Amino acid sequence: MEASAGSGKTRILTERVRHLLTQKQDKFFSVLCLTFTNKAAEEMKERLADVPKLAKRAFIGTFHEFCLNQIIRKQRQEIGLEEVPHIFEKEEDKRNIIVEIINQSANLKAAYEFPDITDRKEKTKQQRALLSKCINFISEGKRNLITIPDEVTNWEKWNETNTYLYKTYNQTLKNQNAMDYDDILLYAYRILTERPIVAKLYRRRYPYILVDESQDLNFAQYHILKAICGEAHKNVIMVGDPKQAIYAFNGASADFMQKSFVADFNATQKRINKNYRSSTKVLELAHHIRPNGGMPDNFFEGIRKIKPFLDEKTEAEWIISRIKDWFSKAIYSEKEMSIPIGLENIAVLARNRYIFKDLIKLLEKDEVLRGKFHLRKGSEKFEPESQLIKTFDLGLRILVNPADILHFHQLYQALGLTVKKEKNRLEQILSLNEINDLTKEQKIILAVLVPAWQKINLNHKLIDNVLAKIKSTIETYDFPDEEKLKIDFDINEFQKLWKGFLKNTASEGQNLANFRYFIALNSPDENKDGLTLATIHTVKGLEYDIIFLMGMNQGVLPYYKATLQREIEEERNNAYVAVTRAKKCIYISYPQNRLMPWGSSKRQSISSFIHSFPIQE
Repeated sequence: MEASAGSGKTRILTERVRHLLTQKQDKFFSVLCLTFTNKAAEEMKERLADVPKLAKRAFIGTFHEFCLNQIIRKQRQEIGLEEVPHIFEKEEDKRNIIVEIINQSANLKAAYEFPDITDRKEKTKQQRALLSKCINFISEGKRNLITIPDEVTNWEKWNETNTYLYKTYNQTLKNQNAMDYDDILLYAYRILTERPIVAKLYRRRYPYILVDESQDLNFAQYHILKAICGEAHKNVIMVGDPKQAIYAFNGASADFMQKSFVADFNATQKRINKNYRSSTKVLELAHHIRPNGGMPDNFFEGIRKIKPFLDEKTEAEWIISRIKDWFSKAIYSEKEMSIPIGLENIAVLARNRYIFKDLIKLLEKDEVLRGKFHLRKGSEKFEPESQLIKTFDLGLRILVNPADILHFHQLYQALGLTVKKEKNRLEQILSLNEINDLTKEQKIILAVLVPAWQKINLNHKLIDNVLAKIKSTIETYDFPDEEKLKIDFDINEFQKLWKGFLKNTASEGQNLANFRYFIALNSPDENKDGLTLATIHTVKGLEYDIIFLMGMNQGVLPYYKATLQREIEEERNNAYVAVTRAKKCIYISYPQNRLMPWGSSKRQSISSFIHSFPIQE
């Protein structure tokens, strides 16, 4: 089913689940409902809270959560995994492993040194680019469900060097009882395809399958779905909007919904174009960007402004003044209806983060809005900012996985210590405060951390108490004020994640290992309040009463690197997604001059997506 933004996709799915669980006579089945964000899953669960035994009779969650908790946890031994591998979810972890592999190979190390480049900055730049290329190569291989590169004959990227990198990287993870984020789908696929009887079990358990935001399916996700369904299972509903397909860089394509699914499942296609969420003014613009993007004629007329500014600073100043006006007014009124407006109802969007630089500088100085905004990071995982909590977090990883060499070395590096023994890692971190030649700073840090790790090691459920204790006593320690503020912020974020973990986990599963899996699969962004600043990619699926879309220049949106027609069309989808996040008001702005990094000012033009839309309104 192709359904436009605001057309009620979530309601379609939730009512289908409700009907199946309350009206079907056969009670011995479960419903599988796969989403792409934890927020969407939580919203569906809340709407279905009145359905008896919902948690037992329906799985509602992301592909990664389903593959990890329902397939890998329960069937891992089918492919020789004695334990559930721990997740190395950070890009930094991948980079460190790849650097280690490079240093172990004379040929790779020679290439990585870039001997022809003498400028240090340029060499560092090229090394970072090479590491990013390696990370993308490995991730692309896993998204294409490639397990054994020796058997790959139809992918031009495979050569002797790449094969060595791919195999050694995976073996390094395996040696540390670990997997990366992409492995979650790859391991689940292996289980389903290498052990067909397991796929048959899931086929019997889930005779009804629903997939939300299906335009975001990638190769791995679609083929996992096919592996579960086999040849006979056709009871699948996909709901999505091709006009919101904006994740091609992650291998996603609306073709899996529009073409592959239709052909493989003999699916009936239906379309819903009506947008019930956004105001008429918003939908007129959405319809201009993407025809049939909402069929404008809604209850609220709404507000729409498209404004040019002399430069980025004046653009940012105007946005802040309008936000403060709404914050002061605290209400939106139309047709004798009034809706409360707070900062949490307002978002400023842009194609790329650098667009926010002037806005953030002004927000940080503003007496009203300072400290009341956050830059949304989307799928990025929790990353402590303070050195103390960053080190604390590294220790937690060793508590649950003593085989973790990578983070063990990072822990020692963070503390300024030298690793002398590779064995008994758990015992070592629990006795670090007994080292004789510690500096004053090391003694202070370890006086906080070691007792915390010791208590959590005895009882994992004490983590919240330990964090509260650190927070309450941090004033007594000799840390700079700036570090204390960071520690306080990090602890608050940690505690929010812990609270969310307890809410979503049965009591018997409330342990540190599972908490680390929860952190790897969830973003702390869901817990933040106040004004939101976000790139378009990080807010798909979200909605706000008031949207500011800034930096709407040609070369920004559409992005200057988009030259092929399919790339330009995906950029058009980005613009459509941004506009349709607005429920009542949409403000679009752009600078006519932009200050370049080298100091000169460059003339800018309005985005081609809206240049023909009337500006005077």
